[in-house]
Amino acid sequence: MTSIKLLTSKPFWLGIAAIFLAVAPAASAPVQVGIAGSVVGDVRLNNAAITKPVKIARRQKLAWGDTLRTKSKSKVQILLRDRSSLTIASNARLTIDNFVYDPRKSRTTGATVSKGAFRFMSGRKTRNSSASVKSPVGTIGIRGTALDGIVGKEAVEIAKKEPFLDGIKSDKDTATLVVLRGPGVNSRGSLDVGLADVTAAGVTVTLNEPSLAAYIPRPGAPPIGPFRLSNRGLSRLQDELAPRVTNANKSGFLDKLLPAVAVIGVGILVATGGKDDPDSPTASEPINCDDPNNPSSVC
Repeated sequence: MTSIKLLTSKPFWLGIAAIFLAVAPAASAPVQVGIAGSVVGDVRLNNAAITKPVKIARRQKLAWGDTLRTKSKSKVQILLRDRSSLTIASNARLTIDNFVYDPRKSRTTGATVSKGAFRFMSGRKTRNSSASVKSPVGTIGIRGTALDGIVGKEAVEIAKKEPFLDGIKSDKDTATLVVLRGPGVNSRGSLDVGLADVTAAGVTVTLNEPSLAAYIPRPGAPPIGPFRLSNRGLSRLQDELAPRVTNANKSGFLDKLLPAVAVIGVGILVATGGKDDPDSPTASEPINCDDPNNPSSVC
């Protein structure tokens, strides 16, 4: 009877509760993946713990499961620990699904873009590295390159002007357009060959040259492509991501600049030095795509 009283006594259970409370927060601690390198306008974050979206500022720490939403005239650039970056433009929504990084071995990046325009740029070169971006209708596997995409009605509007997509039935909420912007099969120097595999309905289309694109028009449809996105389409997509650049295209300068800019941009990210942790005060500053006085901006 003495042992039973000991096990059911109040001090014993209070001690167990104290141990549980001490361990529980650590067990559920969020997995940090990077920071918000640049924030313009109204950008909000929510996750399993923050159910009501809250407004964020530059250098906001980001973790698995975080969802970022941008409002009109807003934009956020996510700088991951391996110096990869993900940018979403106005009226967009992105969720960080996973990020695993070992500087000596590999990295895996996963995100879902539910709506709006986005850009992914590879970071430091590591072996066995992969990145994927999901949309409501497909998955984009990315290796060593820069890639732009757009989900929703803006993708449909761009597709309507493309001769290759004439007469295609599209869904205005889920249609996804993807275009390779970075190095392709003719890459030189230290850059790896860049590829993007666009998969939907069991079919995969491979993009391996700058300006090659693929289009997934609706749920259950396979990707259409590869095809070369027109200068008009490139300009329209660029306008979604960086309007101030497109406004300078009245002379046609942008049409010649865009493919080269993407290659230069990846080179800058691959060559970035500093510590692996972007939270460190000595880490390299992220590329600010919204600073007109930054000569190294490539967005």
